[in-house]
Order: sequence, then C-alpha cells, then structure tokens
Amino acid sequence: MKRLQFQHIVWIFIIIGCALLVLYPLLKPGFIVTDDGDWMIIRFSAFYQSLREGQFPVRFLGRLNNSYGYPVANFLYPGFMYIGSLIKAIGFSFQTSVEMIIASSVLFGGVAMYIWLSSYFTPFAGFIGSLSFLFSPYLLYDIYKRGSVGELLAIAVSVMLCAAIVKKNRFLIPILILLLSISHNTLAFFFIPFLLLYILINKSYGLLVPFGLGLGMSLFFWVPALLEQSIIVFNRVHVSNPKQFFEISTTILLQSSLFLVAALVGLLGRKHKYNGERLLFLTIVIIVCVFVTVISLYIWNIAIFSKIIQFPYRWLSLLLLVGPWFVAYVVDKKGMPRVFMFFGILYCIYSSLPYIKTESVIRPDGFFTTNEGTTTVANEYMPKWVTQEFEIRPAKRVEFYSGSGTLYEKKVTTQTIDLVIDAKEPSVLQINTLFYPGWGGVLDNEIVDISVENPYGVMRIAIPIGIHHLYMAFRETTSRFIVDIVSTGFFITYIGTLIFAFWKRKKVKK
Repeated sequence: MKRLQFQHIVWIFIIIGCALLVLYPLLKPGFIVTDDGDWMIIRFSAFYQSLREGQFPVRFLGRLNNSYGYPVANFLYPGFMYIGSLIKAIGFSFQTSVEMIIASSVLFGGVAMYIWLSSYFTPFAGFIGSLSFLFSPYLLYDIYKRGSVGELLAIAVSVMLCAAIVKKNRFLIPILILLLSISHNTLAFFFIPFLLLYILINKSYGLLVPFGLGLGMSLFFWVPALLEQSIIVFNRVHVSNPKQFFEISTTILLQSSLFLVAALVGLLGRKHKYNGERLLFLTIVIIVCVFVTVISLYIWNIAIFSKIIQFPYRWLSLLLLVGPWFVAYVVDKKGMPRVFMFFGILYCIYSSLPYIKTESVIRPDGFFTTNEGTTTVANEYMPKWVTQEFEIRPAKRVEFYSGSGTLYEKKVTTQTIDLVIDAKEPSVLQINTLFYPGWGGVLDNEIVDISVENPYGVMRIAIPIGIHHLYMAFRETTSRFIVDIVSTGFFITYIGTLIFAFWKRKKVKK
C-alpha cells in the first residue's frame, strides 16, 4: 500500500513537471498574444472595479461600453473573474492574476486527470493518459491561440469532478459544480449532463444530492441570465458563422487522432468491467466527431447550436475529458497497444508544438484598466432599448440635458450617483449610464421616474426648479434578490453539512 502511494506521488510530480513544460511560454515576461486574452483581462479589471465599489453579485460593469456600462457579467461566465478578484486583492496585477488562473487550470487538470484515471487503471496508464491530456492539441489551442480563460477553468473543474465522482467525495462535488456552472456557459451546457450520466452509470445515486446542491448554489447566475435574455439583443444578433470554423475544428480533430485510435481500440476490445463508462465515452467521441465536421452542417441551423455553442471546435472540450480515459484504457492492456500508444503520444506532442510557438507583449495594468470596450463580439448583451451605438465616452457622468443649474457631487461612481442639484428652471438631468433593471433612485426621498426614451438608452430624470438631493444606485431587482436568497440557502446548507460531517468525525475519534 505504501509502495503504491509512493508511486502516485512520483507520477504526480512528473505530471507537474510536464505541465510546467506546457506552460513555459506563459512564464515568460509579458502576456501571450491570443484572440481573447486581452479582452478577458479588460473585462476582469472592470468586474473588479464594480466589485470593489460594492456590487455583489456583479452583473453590470459600469466602466465598459465607453463608460456607459454593460451588463455582460449578468450573462457571461463570471467564474474566473471572482477567482481573479481574490488573487488581485492579495496584490497581484490583473495580467498575473489571469495567468495564474490559466496555469492553475492546467496543473490541477493534469493532476486530477491522473487521480481519476489511476482509479481505473495502473499508475503508469494513468500517467500516460494525463500526459495525453496535457499535450492535447485543443488544450494548447485554447491556451495559446484563443486565450479562453473560462474554457480552461471549466475543463479543469470537469476533470476534478470526474475524480471526485469516482472517489465519491460528497463534500467536494457541490463546490465544484458551482464553479463549473459559472466557469463557462457553453461548457457547463456540455459537461453538466455528461457528469450526471456518469454518476448514474456508476450507480452512485447518493451523489445526486450534492450534485443538486451545487446546481442550487449556482442559481444566482443562471436564473437571471436565462430570464433576462428577452430584454437584450442576443437572440437577434449573429455572433459567429459556425461554417467558417469547420476547417480548424476538423484539423484539431485529426491532430487528436491519438484519442480517436484509442477509442477505436476500446470499441473493438473484449467485454470489460467498465462497459458502462466505455459506452458513454464512445458515444461522446461519436458526437464530437459529428459536430466538429461538415457532416453536421445542417444541424447548425438549429438556434441552440448557432447561438449558444457558436463555434464547432468547442465540442472538442468533451474529447479532452474522455480521450485520455481511452488512452489509459489501451495502455493498461499488455502487448502491441502499448507500442502504438507510445508512438501516439509522440505524435500528439509533435502536433501540439505549433500551438506553443507564441509571442508575448509587455503591457502595464493601465492598458487594461483604461480600456472601455464591451469585450464581446457583437455587443450581443446590449438592451433592446438601445438603438444607437456609443461612439465616444461622455465628458461627464451627469449633466443637464435641458434646463440649467449647478451640480454638487457628493459621490459619483460607476454604480452610485449621489449629488445635490440646484436647478434654476425646470430641467431634465441626464445620467450618462445605460439603463438596465436594477438601476433606481430617489429624489428628495421619493422614488424617481427614470426615462429611457432616447436612442442611447441612458437615464433621464425630470428635476423641478429649486435645490434637490438625488441618490441613485444599481442594486438587485426583486426577482434577482429572491434567487440570491435561494442560492444562499443552498450555500448555507452546504456549509452546514461540512460542519456536521467534521463534528461527527471528531466525535467518532473521541
């Protein structure tokens, strides 16, 4: 037993070393140039600003959209930004915080993959499977070409969940499900049903309760995101054309042929005691092969695929989960399959090398904290009442739209307006912030009527002649507040179960 534990420790250290090789370009000075990397840091810096100003949960990023504000955090995976905010609060820069999330995702993903696979197969087979994960083309494509922090986090958490399920860890599953649910919208849509099926196939029915507990804790994000889609332009905007991405998706699939060959060997193998898992994982491989290639061209006309999934290559994230299992499955066999797997690993590493060739750019934090773009492809989370784009940032946060007077600012931030108005005549005050449900205020302690009857959708308020006090803030709506309470209830239940389990274990030891 001790010898086996020592073997696990050795293999884990080797896996960490291999992960550091994969991450070497990330360790160089500067930030790697990727498709989305800069936008992720910009959005994160605006998120952190809103969080520091007291908004929680964070939904409306007041600095973005030329400082008119943008509700992107209400709809698009905030997970890495909550984690990044904790790292940033310690004293790291925004760039370093994101790099640490990427690196941690790869490291934890690789180690968790080994823990998961070695629960089925020999330590050596688990190591080879983990190695195939670390050097898989799509993982490196995600890191060094796309810079998709949310996807990398979701992939790592999903691997950790597989390990937690097979180890029947009831206390780790809820928090990991919560993290997966807010790590990436599309990948949560993939992985959560997969993990549920995995639990059922393992007949680990006792894990359904902690699984549901984790989903309950994530309601604060998912319910508003789903309910409020009707008030944004998302459903009528074409974010991407999936047909343009079949070539790269197919290329990466072919470069991942190690997984496909291993799955084929698994299909042709004799009956195995892991037949349930093998059938589920083979089904996933087939689904991936269909949806990343031109075979599925007409299926992509279905709205749920083009709107939610957007890019065919995202299906490859599922292959990252089941592919290494088949690699370990084949390596666990004796004879020729091991030889094929050895050359397969070499081919996998060779295919991945082009993605590691990157360039880095050194930028100060100010580059990210002063950028005021929307950080989305087509402003798809803009409210429907906005009919004209914001071309330049406003000179002032608050100004007179009509009438005249003097404004005395007590406190003006991206989500709080506190000022005294000396109106010389009946006037209309314009708050140069996009209206979104949650904004409200009082004028002289009476609820104010907010008008958004303008192309920009900014807030306008009628001000009578005289001296008045206006206070406005962005807060939770009634429906969001109710969901927050429900999520908090699930979280308290989770904490309660941890405390009870600790107390019970302590009592048994006595």
